[in-house]
Order: sequence, then structure tokens, then C-alpha cells
Amino acid sequence: MRVVKDSEAELVLKLKNGSETAFSLLYERHVKRTYAFALKILKSPVLAEDVVQEVFVKLWETAAKLEPNLPLQSYLFTIARNLSLNVIRKAAKETMITEEIARYALDRDDNGLAFAQYKQTKEFVSRAVELLPPQRKKIYELCHGSGYSYKQAAEELGLKDATINSQMVKAIRSIKKYLLRNGALLSWFF
Repeated sequence: MRVVKDSEAELVLKLKNGSETAFSLLYERHVKRTYAFALKILKSPVLAEDVVQEVFVKLWETAAKLEPNLPLQSYLFTIARNLSLNVIRKAAKETMITEEIARYALDRDDNGLAFAQYKQTKEFVSRAVELLPPQRKKIYELCHGSGYSYKQAAEELGLKDATINSQMVKAIRSIKKYLLRNGALLSWFF
């Protein structure tokens, strides 16, 4: 007896009708590529695994709306990209909240010295960033300030990943040198 493999369009049709078997087969066909895609964005295997699980939950939940003749992988990549960007935004927001808590805690310090040092160092970092060449400054602000991965910054600016990496190394080196020359505390930011 010959086993005929269902086409993707046939599996999507079956999925639209609630077939768990079709879902499992589609999962097997697409999970590795979806994981690799999420990993490129997030750079974290654990976060990429979480995103992939959410992608397939969304696939199951939105199955009734799927178009069988459209490529499923593109749909899955779109979901993975959006979920990954949400993870990055959430991480950036949590960093801001952590900084706010640190500022509040330092402000409450009895002698206020730690808060003053923190504030001064932050001002030095801002000045050092302003002194970076325009392209390097833009790259630094995207990656450090906006939470972009190097790959996302490369796509945004139309540059190679290696260029972003190189420019970030140079930016951080310049900022550290500026802080050292001006006697600022490095431990707060690096």
C-alpha cells in the first residue's frame, strides 16, 4: 500500500476543519525553520522556543481564517517576527522599569552620593554618545537605546550584520574611553 503525502494546501484545508493530525504534520514541517527564524531575531534559544510555541498556538487559533493557497511559512514567519519584536519591546520596557527602581532606591540613599554618581555617569554617557560619528551614533541608539538586535539594525539601516557589530564595538570602546578620561563610574552602565 502506497502512502500519499498530503500537499500543504490540503493540510491547511484539513486544519481549517479542526484536524489535529493536519496540525501535527504542519508543525513537523515548519517548526525547525520557524525556530531558526525566531532565533536569528532574539539570539536566545529559550526565548525562540517560547515564541515558536506561541506561533503554533496562534496558528491553531486562527486556522479558520487561513488561505490554503498562500504559503504557510510566510504566515508563520510574520507571526514569529511580530512576537519576537514584542519580546524585545517588553525587555526594553523592563530595563527602563529596572532603571527607574534603581534611581528611586539611589535617591533614597541616606547620603545621596550613589544617586549623584549615577546621575553624573548617565550624563557622561549621553555626552559620549553625542560625540560619536553620526552613523555610529545611530547604530548605537538603535541597538542600545531602542533594543534592536544587530540583525534588526542591519536590516533597518541597509547594512551588513558585521558592520553593525564592528560599529557597536567601536561605539562602546569610545564611550568607555570618554568615561575613563572624565573620571565617570563605569560600573553603572557596562
